Amino acid sequence: MDRLTALIIVDAACSDDRIRHYIASLPADGVHLSVLVVGAAPSLPMWAYGSAPYGPIIFPENWHETYQAGGSDVADRADVIEKLLQAAGVAGDVTSAYGEASALDDQIAARAALCDVVLIDPALADASLTFQQALEGVLFKTPVAVALNAAGVDRVLQAKHPMLAWDGSLPALRALHRALPILRQAAQVTILVVDPNPHGPEGQNPGSDVATWLTRHGCNVTLQQSPSAGQDIGSCILARAGEIGADLIVMGAYVHSRARQRILGGTTQIMVSQTDHAVLLEH
Repeated sequence: MDRLTALIIVDAACSDDRIRHYIASLPADGVHLSVLVVGAAPSLPMWAYGSAPYGPIIFPENWHETYQAGGSDVADRADVIEKLLQAAGVAGDVTSAYGEASALDDQIAARAALCDVVLIDPALADASLTFQQALEGVLFKTPVAVALNAAGVDRVLQAKHPMLAWDGSLPALRALHRALPILRQAAQVTILVVDPNPHGPEGQNPGSDVATWLTRHGCNVTLQQSPSAGQDIGSCILARAGEIGADLIVMGAYVHSRARQRILGGTTQIMVSQTDHAVLLEH
């Protein structure tokens, strides 16, 4: 029997109740639950060390102990979570990733690469750098989609009314294909095109070809074309998702560069920052 693998990324502060919630959210037809406990090592205080001419570098006395303590917290939490999975009798595994924050994305990507979907625990956003490394590690170094603000595994894999934010870009096309199993089982799929361009490559009716293709896959599709009316695209997507009661927003991420998004903001940054709607991102 086919079994999907759902990876949930948490930190050492993730509570037992939160893990039990994820276990309870597993669909009845069987999903392998993988949990990755991540932690960023403390940065070496650059002002606190030095070296004599031709001598060794002198580090702060307690830095190594602090570094090891952080790693122990992550490893201990992984052990506890593994026992929770065993007690619940679910198919699953638990691993950990610990190190300098700037290198965490590689560790996270290596673990996520052979999963079917990744959920980032909302509490991880409190550790902004670790959250960003987790998000970008999955998006830019794996072919896997990542879900944010998801109430549970079933709320992603068994979404009842997902909304595809469509702009014709390659990331949006990848999101469409990655989310196809989710869209096929949904009761209703809405395709939203904000500021449709009738002179673009999709022709007079942007989004209609996508709607037709999804219909061939058995999806019940509604196409909505909406003007932004001076609002930014991200706010329009969120507003329409609220109006139609969409339980999952599917969209491409980082159509523009990460640097531009961080400095000037953008649709992806809005969707990543908001906490009211579950969103499935693919780059």
